[in-house]
Amino acid sequence: MPLPRRLPFSPHIRPLHAVTYLLGVSLFSISFLVFLNATLSFVLTDLLHKHSHLGDIVGNLGFVDELVAILAAPFWGAVSDGKLGTRGVVVICYWIVAGSLVLFVNVPTVYPGLLLVRMVFSVGAAGVATMVSAILPEMTATNDTPAPRRIVITPPSESSRTPIVREAGTPPAQSSGKLAGLVGLFTGCGALLALLVFLRLPTRFAQYGPEEAVRRAFYTVAATAAGVGIWCFFGLPGRGKGARRRSIRRYVYGARVWIWTKIWGGSPETLPSSLIAAFKAGLTDSRLSLSYLAGFVARATSVGISLFIPLFVNAYFIRQGLCPPSTPSSPTPQTCREAYILAAELTGTTQLTALLLAPAFGFWSDLAAVRDGRNTPLVVSALLGVVGFAGFGMLVSPEPRENPMVWVYAVLMGAAQIGGIVCSLGLLARAVSSSHSEGGEEEQEEQEEQPLLSGAGTPRVRDRRYVKGGIAGVYSLSGGVGILALTKLGGWGFDGIGSGWPFWLLAGFECVLVLAGILEGIFGSEVGEQR
Repeated sequence: MPLPRRLPFSPHIRPLHAVTYLLGVSLFSISFLVFLNATLSFVLTDLLHKHSHLGDIVGNLGFVDELVAILAAPFWGAVSDGKLGTRGVVVICYWIVAGSLVLFVNVPTVYPGLLLVRMVFSVGAAGVATMVSAILPEMTATNDTPAPRRIVITPPSESSRTPIVREAGTPPAQSSGKLAGLVGLFTGCGALLALLVFLRLPTRFAQYGPEEAVRRAFYTVAATAAGVGIWCFFGLPGRGKGARRRSIRRYVYGARVWIWTKIWGGSPETLPSSLIAAFKAGLTDSRLSLSYLAGFVARATSVGISLFIPLFVNAYFIRQGLCPPSTPSSPTPQTCREAYILAAELTGTTQLTALLLAPAFGFWSDLAAVRDGRNTPLVVSALLGVVGFAGFGMLVSPEPRENPMVWVYAVLMGAAQIGGIVCSLGLLARAVSSSHSEGGEEEQEEQEEQPLLSGAGTPRVRDRRYVKGGIAGVYSLSGGVGILALTKLGGWGFDGIGSGWPFWLLAGFECVLVLAGILEGIFGSEVGEQR
C-alpha cells in the first residue's frame, strides 16, 4: 500500500519503511544517549559506591564520549556507502548500544572499566545518529534519479550529532525540508521518552534493592535497543543489488570522502578552500561569527541539561543524607526513589519546553529579520538562559516543595536551549543566502559567468552559497567544542567549586551571547556595508 502523497516520502517507500525510519531510527536515535547521561550519576553512587569526585568522573566520561563520536561518525558514514548499507549500520549500532548498556552496569571500576564501555557506547550511538541523516535522502529520492554529484548540508538540531544531508538532484527541497522537520520532532520526543520513561525505570524495580534496580533498568533499556535493531532490520529498505564489496583501503578512502563532503560540505577537490573560506567568513561577517558562538552555547546547553541536572539532584539527596550509601542488602529508601523522579521531571520539563517553543522561536526569528531586529529573539533567549541557569545554580535545594521557583528555572533553561538553536541556525542561513545579493546585480552576473574554480583550484567564495557546506561544518565544530568545554570544565567545577558551578558556567556562556548579540545588532550592519 503506497503512502499518501501529502507525506514527504518518495513513492517507492512503503509504509513500513517510513514508520521504521520515524519511530525506530529518529525516535530512538537520541533516547539511549539521553538515558545514559541522566542515569550516570546514579550508576556511580548506587553501583560503584562513589560519593566524591562525581563531577570530574561525569565530565571525563562526557568528554571522551564526544571525542569518540567525532571519529566514529565519519567511519559509519563511509561504511554505510558500501555493501552493508544504512540498514546494516543501524542494526549493528543498535546492538552495540544494547551490549554496552549491559556492560555498563557490570564493570567493577570507573577507570578503565566504565571509560572503555562508554567509548564502545559512543561508537554505537554515533552510528545511529549519523544514519538519521544518511537515510533521509533514501526516504525522499526517486528510483530513476541518477546518482547525485553534490551534497547540501543542513546544520544539526539540538538532538543530533550530525548535520542533515540532502543530495542535490534527488529529492525536492520542500520534500526533504518537511521530512527533516518530522525527524526533528521525533528526535525531540525520543529525548522526552528517555527522561520521562526510561529514567523512571529504577523506581519500578525498587523492591530489589538499589544496585539491582539500576541493573534491571539498564537491562530493560538494552533489551529495547536490541529490539529496535531487529525492527530496523526488517523495517528499513535494503541496500539493493548495486552495492559491491569494499576493501579496507576503500573504506579508509570512503571515510575521508565522507568527512569532506558530509561533515564539511563541498566536493573533495574544493573542500579545503571551502573550509578555509568558512573560517575566514566568520572573521569578516559578524552574523556568521555570532551564529558560530550561538552554536557553541546552544550545544553546550543541550548536553548540560541532561548531564548535570540529574547529577545536581543526586548530589543534593546524598548530601542531605536522604540517600545513604547503598549496600547490596539495604532496600531503596523512598527518598531515593524521589530523586529519580525529580531528576526526570526537571529534565523532562526543560525538553518539553524546548519542543513546544521551537515553532514560536522559528516564527519570531523570521519576523525579526524582516523588521530589522534580527538578533532580538537570540538575545531574549540568551537572557532567559542567564536567569534560568544562574537561578538554578544558586538553589540550595532542587525540591519544588522547598522552592517552587525550580520549575520556573527549568522552563527558562529549556527556552534558552531551543532559542539558541533555532535563532543561530536562522542567522546562519540568512548570512549564507543573503551574501549573493550584497555585491549588486553586476557583480552577480560577473560571478555567474566565471567558473567555480580558478586556475589555482580555489573556488570563488564571494557568494557563500558555494561554501555553505563548509560553513555548516564550522558551525557543527563550534557546537562540539562547546560540549567538550562544558563537560570538562563543568565536571571539574562541580567537585572543586560547588554543585551549581556547571549552571553558573552556562549562565556565563549565555551572558557572553547576550553581549555579542547586542553588539552585532548595533555595529554588524556597519561592518556589512563596509565590506
